Amino acid sequence: MARSGDTLSEGSVLDIFEGEDVTPPTAPGGPGGGGPARALPDEDDSRNRRRKVLALVLAFLMLVVGALVAWYLLTRKPLSQLPGVNVVATPTYKTSFFGVDKPLGVAAAADGSRVFVTHGGTTPGVTMFDRDGRILRELELPAEPAYHVPVYLTVAPDGTLWVGDRAAGAIYTFTPEGDPLSTFTPKDETVFYSPLGIAVAQDGTLYVADVLSNEPAKHRILVFAADGTLLRTLGEGMLNYPNQLQVDAAGNLYVTDSNHARFVVYDTEGKQALLTGPGAGLGDLGLPRGFAIDDRDRLFVADTTDHQVRMYTLGETLTAPPTFVAALGTQGVGDGQFNFPNGVAIDARARIYITDRENNRVQVWGF
Repeated sequence: MARSGDTLSEGSVLDIFEGEDVTPPTAPGGPGGGGPARALPDEDDSRNRRRKVLALVLAFLMLVVGALVAWYLLTRKPLSQLPGVNVVATPTYKTSFFGVDKPLGVAAAADGSRVFVTHGGTTPGVTMFDRDGRILRELELPAEPAYHVPVYLTVAPDGTLWVGDRAAGAIYTFTPEGDPLSTFTPKDETVFYSPLGIAVAQDGTLYVADVLSNEPAKHRILVFAADGTLLRTLGEGMLNYPNQLQVDAAGNLYVTDSNHARFVVYDTEGKQALLTGPGAGLGDLGLPRGFAIDDRDRLFVADTTDHQVRMYTLGETLTAPPTFVAALGTQGVGDGQFNFPNGVAIDARARIYITDRENNRVQVWGF
């Protein structure tokens, strides 16, 4: 008979009947008699090996934890900044604003209390929302000319709203509450433009993406002083339908060069550098339109024909290619899906506003 506590291997019953010497237990071990059998030598070796492996694993884990603690105490940086670790949070869909027909551009007050949206559709115009997506008012555009096509708009550092009207060839300003202020007028009366993107620097310098000509080689960016003096022209002969613009605190200008499928930057000397361009890779562009850069150097580009918003982090130098992080959304009509996204804006709460043109809504994403 096998001893209580022994583990019989396959075929062990036959071994017993073939005369294997089975030694009975030497002492009773509780109810029913018989105590646990003494471990066989092979079992002792296996158990010892397991103990050694476990000890080595625990020692390694303690070493790793100790190294992380020491690194943190020396650098006081978050673990996401460990050498070789690249952890970048990505936003998710939160909600949508409705009530606009074919939305194009979007701009937001820094605190997110007001969101301004241009729209094409049957009656082009500008709609103002509150932070919860309630429509507050339609902004009043000039009676003359009668036809307007506002596309991109921006909130200047002083809080005023600037709206580019492509059809009228004009740029209008409004108070933060949406009341009309004025029409920007170049000092040189021979300067005309058909504005797409516009951007306003801290010192009041105005940048205008001009696509008045039907010849892409004549597309350009006009740079005006606050008083309307034309300071210089950028990109003529190098751009093909420049769309949204954004200027940083140092005066560097970022541009979506839409029909060239590029995202470029102009430094303060007016030199152009390519940051990312066309291709079939995950971070390559198809037809970039609107974009926005937040205060953490996260870049979001609406890639219209791919029906996505591509997220990058800017490089450590002005001309370094941005690092692709993720593609937000897919084509469709559901929450978080796009059908020709066009404009992008970000407020100081890291809420991202994206005009979802053919779905007639403004999507709101956040972290």
